[in-house]
Amino acid sequence: MSILSAMFGIPFDAAGRERAFQGAVGDLKGAQAFAHFLSGIQHNTEKASALLSAQGMFAVACVFALEHRWPPVPTLGAILLLLLGAMLAMSILRSSASPFANATGADPVRGAFALLVSRMIRFNLALYMTFLSIFLVAVAALGFVL
Repeated sequence: MSILSAMFGIPFDAAGRERAFQGAVGDLKGAQAFAHFLSGIQHNTEKASALLSAQGMFAVACVFALEHRWPPVPTLGAILLLLLGAMLAMSILRSSASPFANATGADPVRGAFALLVSRMIRFNLALYMTFLSIFLVAVAALGFVL
């Protein structure tokens, strides 16, 4: 398993994704398999919403740090990471009809799986960016105190 696969919980190679798909689908067929992936998509949407709320609170902490003249480089870096992470979280929250757009010959179950994987990658990346921004605010706080 690659480092990226371990970090994101998703196989990044085609064979690994196919194994993950088959493992997730199991004995489910058609509408049941589709519903299974839609529930995962909904779960990711809920997690992204919670992360976006937390990012808003951390942004307030960054503004506080700037107003109180904490070291600007880590604080501005934290704000930038929060902004980019928030954009990723918002991209998960946007409406998406792609699982329901059944193009001729397209497998809706695989489409739902692909959307779930895409959202998982974006959520995890946004989560790591948020963690790094918190770390940078902590560095700024130490720079202010010391």
